[in-house]
Amino acid sequence: MHHTSFGKYLSLKTALNELDAVLSPRTPLYLLLRRNDSLTAITYVPYLAKEDQRSFFLEHRHDLVQRLEKEHFSQSLICKEIGEITDARSWQERDDNDASNTASGITKNTKKCNDESCEGCAVEDLGYKRNKCRLCDRRMKNKITPEAQDALKTLVNPGAVVQLHVDTGTEILTLDFAKLVSSADIAALIPTASPTFTFFHHPTHSLVYFIFHSPDSVPVQQRMKHTMAIPGLLVHAEDVGISVDQKIEIHEPEELEFVEKDERIGKFRSMFVRKGFKGTELQYEGAERDREFVDSVR
Repeated sequence: MHHTSFGKYLSLKTALNELDAVLSPRTPLYLLLRRNDSLTAITYVPYLAKEDQRSFFLEHRHDLVQRLEKEHFSQSLICKEIGEITDARSWQERDDNDASNTASGITKNTKKCNDESCEGCAVEDLGYKRNKCRLCDRRMKNKITPEAQDALKTLVNPGAVVQLHVDTGTEILTLDFAKLVSSADIAALIPTASPTFTFFHHPTHSLVYFIFHSPDSVPVQQRMKHTMAIPGLLVHAEDVGISVDQKIEIHEPEELEFVEKDERIGKFRSMFVRKGFKGTELQYEGAERDREFVDSVR
């Protein structure tokens, strides 16, 4: 059993992110989380755990709450994926559902205490409910070095720039540098011979830009490892409170241009036509025929 408290000075996202080191996709456990001065009892039963272990934890989850002074608990729930616990969007979705039910006058599903001496005590039993958000970007999340994670926090400062890359041997997101610069200096900081991710808090636009530089000269495998790491990297940024306002993809540093648009800026390597842009990564005989087929079934 593991207990985690969301302290007054520790953000929810940061606290949840620390649980990645505790949870295993094969090991069930009971997890107690403190939120809003009350405890939430989580029964974590991952899909890859042995069936007899999953059954044991599910069978005794109410006993756990009763033995640990149930009046301190507000909720009990079941989770089957790590992201259902560690991703703040999961908790936001539960809170939104709870608020929606309250506004609609829907009675909460509560499981009363079995202790006759505690007739007024009730714990809200949420059971298991699959997330509407499937958290695919979290499943694709590469590991990140502590230095890189800490550097992302500096992006709250105007003029802050943080550059990272994927170590192709370990597939870990690694920090290149973090410092304060002007927007005119960013292009010169982007290496021409390797893929990089550059975050920049533009001091004039007051926007956080995410720049993916993917040069044509590097091997396709290296480019694709970086492309696949983008969704998870943005989750890492969100975990420390940094939201990207504008995404840019370029093949050469001189293509960099800071503009404010509703859509993505630059050249993209996706093979299909997406929202008005055509990818550049993959061209082959019959590609146009496949694009026409995809467009015809949308």
